[in-house]
Amino acid sequence: MFAGRYLWWMLIAIAVFLFFTMCFDYVTWATVASSGCARVAGSCGPIILTMSGSMKPAGVYLAGAIILVVTFARIHYLGMSWAWGAVVAIWFVASAPFPLLLANGWTGQLKPQAVLEGLPPAFLFLVAFCAYIGWAFEESGARPLGVWSGIRMAIRLSAVCGALVAVAQTPAFARIPGRLLGEPVLSTSVAALQSALHGVLTLGVNIETFAYLAFGIFAVGLAASLLPQNLEELRARFTPPFMLRGSRH
Repeated sequence: MFAGRYLWWMLIAIAVFLFFTMCFDYVTWATVASSGCARVAGSCGPIILTMSGSMKPAGVYLAGAIILVVTFARIHYLGMSWAWGAVVAIWFVASAPFPLLLANGWTGQLKPQAVLEGLPPAFLFLVAFCAYIGWAFEESGARPLGVWSGIRMAIRLSAVCGALVAVAQTPAFARIPGRLLGEPVLSTSVAALQSALHGVLTLGVNIETFAYLAFGIFAVGLAASLLPQNLEELRARFTPPFMLRGSRH
């Protein structure tokens, strides 16, 4: 998937999410008001239940599905490992509640302190990675993650650390296997593994500090991978804007 098409679909997904989280309640109200169901006691309940209980969540899920699908398509188009798809899926699941928290800002009930407390590091990883792969690598022939092996390794290790922290911090990863397979014991086992993973990752350090440190390395590595790969390319990219008109030969 080309970068321009990827960005277009991401904007569509964001627009769908904003519509269903911030505007759909007004659509529900207009539907109820225009249907005249208020004249018959109890007849508005099914309409509200269908629109707010089924259609609204379906719209939010649709926005999330678009983001995941187009991100997977972009990863495949760039020739990156499918392991990145698994990492992105982990970040997405771990950060899913946060956009819903931000949507509460529309009603004026959201406080900055609540945003900082509810901000999962996985959301930062996801945003940084999606912004990075939105870069038009195919136009310049550049390689995703750059050509320097040290930077590539730092990016991959920090991404894995971010994914492991997300797994250790997110209770949903313990609930999902039990719900899908109908085995509550499995959820208990996964929760125990999460606790053990939490201890292994931190080694006495605050897990939030560890996660933000990993994110800092990840973001710096992605930015460094966008730099020109040699001195000639660096000179060609940064010298022309400072040259006087007529001085080029």
